[in-house]
Amino acid sequence: MTISPKRFGYITVLFGFLMAAFVVVLYYMQPAFLEGVEANTYDLRFKAMRGPVEHNSNFVIVAIDEKSVAELGRFPWSRDSYRELIDYASRAGAKAVLFDILFPEEESAEVDSGLASSIKDSGITSLAAAFEFSEDGRVASIIDNIPVLAGSAKNTAHINVFPDEDGVIRWTRLVIPYEGKLYPSLALTAAMEAMGTDEFEMRDYGILLGSKRIPTDIDTGMLINYRGPPNTYERFSFSDVIRGRVAPAQLRDKVIFVGATAIGIYDMRVTPFSNNSTGVEVNVNVADNIFRGDFIQRGGIEALVDLLSIAILGFLVFLITLWLRVSISFPLVLIFAAGYVGFSYLMFLAGRWVSMVYPIFSVMLSYSVAAYLRFFYLDKKARTIRSMFSSYVSKKIVDELVKNPEQAKIGGDNRVITIMFADIKNYTTYSEKRRPHEVVKILNEYLAEMVDVVIKYEGTLDKFMGDGILAYWNAPVEQEDHAERSVKCTLEMIKRMEGLRKQWVSEGTEPLSFGIGINTGEVIVGNIGAVGKKMEYTAIGDNVNLTYRIQSEGRNVNCPVMTASVYERVKDIVVAEPMGPVMVKGKHIPIAIYALRGMRNGEGEGKQDA
Repeated sequence: MTISPKRFGYITVLFGFLMAAFVVVLYYMQPAFLEGVEANTYDLRFKAMRGPVEHNSNFVIVAIDEKSVAELGRFPWSRDSYRELIDYASRAGAKAVLFDILFPEEESAEVDSGLASSIKDSGITSLAAAFEFSEDGRVASIIDNIPVLAGSAKNTAHINVFPDEDGVIRWTRLVIPYEGKLYPSLALTAAMEAMGTDEFEMRDYGILLGSKRIPTDIDTGMLINYRGPPNTYERFSFSDVIRGRVAPAQLRDKVIFVGATAIGIYDMRVTPFSNNSTGVEVNVNVADNIFRGDFIQRGGIEALVDLLSIAILGFLVFLITLWLRVSISFPLVLIFAAGYVGFSYLMFLAGRWVSMVYPIFSVMLSYSVAAYLRFFYLDKKARTIRSMFSSYVSKKIVDELVKNPEQAKIGGDNRVITIMFADIKNYTTYSEKRRPHEVVKILNEYLAEMVDVVIKYEGTLDKFMGDGILAYWNAPVEQEDHAERSVKCTLEMIKRMEGLRKQWVSEGTEPLSFGIGINTGEVIVGNIGAVGKKMEYTAIGDNVNLTYRIQSEGRNVNCPVMTASVYERVKDIVVAEPMGPVMVKGKHIPIAIYALRGMRNGEGEGKQDA
């Protein structure tokens, strides 16, 4: 079944919408593979595109590192060491001390009470707690510090982490409610200390710290805008602090995180910057992110941008791929894809995580489907054109039409062509004297030879009119030398006819002879007929009729004849004799015609034996 261009256009528009709609559905379904790739692009924006950014030097880490373990002995240490740290930091004028360490068991009454006193006296120390969750995501229990310590701390903050399915920590949960109490995260607590506020207010999709709003999801999850890779923040060895090797001025007004960094005693965390980060570094990054307020959001506005990008890019790429040549469409698609990647990165710098994967997937899917449809449609068109023309034009012309099918468009087009009409002399009388099968045999031999010559000179064989042959040049493919091709073809047809005549004489058969007329003029040429029923690629017009009329004039001179319009185009290469103006049927003005005798270089001879 042939699909009309108009119908094909409707189908392509429908397919374009369907491709975009399909990706939108995937966007809402959130398949694990695509979500994983999207998450990786988020990491890529940090590590490979943006890189480290300025951080707040007032957030520091006191690290339980290899040096401290070597000096203070096997970990865990006596809580007297932590008391010394708190006392030193308090005297140095630190703004806050936050422990990323749990004290869930008693050591001894004396040691525990000593640490509790230091915690309470400092007034700047916050301790950590951890929650255990059930399979349905609810808080099941809390792992807290022993009561004497918990009661002495300024704040108790949770240190739970919530990595994504691939293990990368991109989100942090700022608040966890438990038994009627809200537990802020250690990082949120640190940010509050740095900002000098003791309270926060819960809102839908956000948390208020004074006038600052932290954007979150429904579960108080916040995207982490990491400042950089491990070791971005200043570190002091735990042992250096308690032994006075860190000057008090270096800790003054600092928010101090105390956590493990020594290999073997810390939980390895994976961040967009590194596969080997410490939990305490993650907390520092979150606290700094909150303090600066340069949040990354992924909410309603970002989702709207995603959906519009999926739909617009997908549909636009689909149409471009379908209607433009590959040499143009493919670079444009690459430009669109690269442009969108750049746009998503700029949005990231502006604090908005818009999807990079789904719009690009929409581009890829639309391009692939459109390219297939284009191939399918054009391939079918090529087969149609090849089928349509292979029987009456040369293979070279068919190949050209397949490359440029617009040259064989449906409908007529005005064009100047050179027309040749060959007609057997006295065919009616000849056929009446013979049996039909003998006539058909002779006629087939004649037509086979003549058609072969027409195809050789890349002419278009229009039709057989009984014993007549109508052919022309310069359609459907343009040929600047169309007149020259026609006369060369005509002269070779005369030569071939002489060969056939000798063959027929040797076989005892009366030979045929023919007359040929050639004319150049404007006609209407194209696919004429009823679409889907009967089509014919043909030429129509007065100049076609004139060609029919003049061929009979050649019988008087026993050679092909041509009109002045042909002669003017080939006079420098042919030998021709003017026959004077002649009156032809249907014309009121005499027509100048010429007898074609041959080529000036001696190729071919127009004379035909009677």
